[in-house]
Amino acid sequence: MGHGAFLMSKITIDIRTDTELTEILASDERLLWTGHPSYGHGFFQPIGAERTYLFAMCVGALVMWGSVPYIARTATTELLNVYVVYGVASLALALTAFVLASNRQYVLWNVVYLVTDKRAIVCRRGRNWRFGVRLYVVSNPHSSAYPYEIAPTRPYPSLKVGALHDEQEIQPFGLGLSHPGQPPMWGKVTVPVAFEQIPDACEVLELIRSTIRAQTPFDTEL
Repeated sequence: MGHGAFLMSKITIDIRTDTELTEILASDERLLWTGHPSYGHGFFQPIGAERTYLFAMCVGALVMWGSVPYIARTATTELLNVYVVYGVASLALALTAFVLASNRQYVLWNVVYLVTDKRAIVCRRGRNWRFGVRLYVVSNPHSSAYPYEIAPTRPYPSLKVGALHDEQEIQPFGLGLSHPGQPPMWGKVTVPVAFEQIPDACEVLELIRSTIRAQTPFDTEL
């Protein structure tokens, strides 16, 4: 079994009805760092790929409405029909932008990140298929075998601390850990478990690595 498959099998998902974050930790576990997305949790805070989608939609709308003077000079049909069609198309674009922003805000507003001396944790609050509010606790034990990676997301980087085969394990009814602001190929093969949009991603990565080094003093590859 390869390192990736081994580490994905080590990830645990704990579903809780209602609990305090401090109750997630074991009695012998020490909290080292907590955080949350510093950007993207607000409705008017588009990030990453979502910005590209919005730019493309704005350009499309401008090109579409910019053609109205040309159509008015050359077309023989009622100009009102053009306004109706373009108006409906513009509303569809606006609705799409609204859905993208809502989905991204819904995910990033409801996540909290924790690093302990034993594991990296992503806490995601959301509803299950019965519409009941649950806290999904995704834990990945620290391991020198896992290729921790800093993703160059914007405006702040993201730290990948694990991966899952299926995000539906995290959120049976909803968006899991994915949202429109992530890169297009994010989660196509596996679903990354990441601390998204954290300004101190490098410091957190070094904290995890130093913790692993302290637990495995003879490991010189980190």
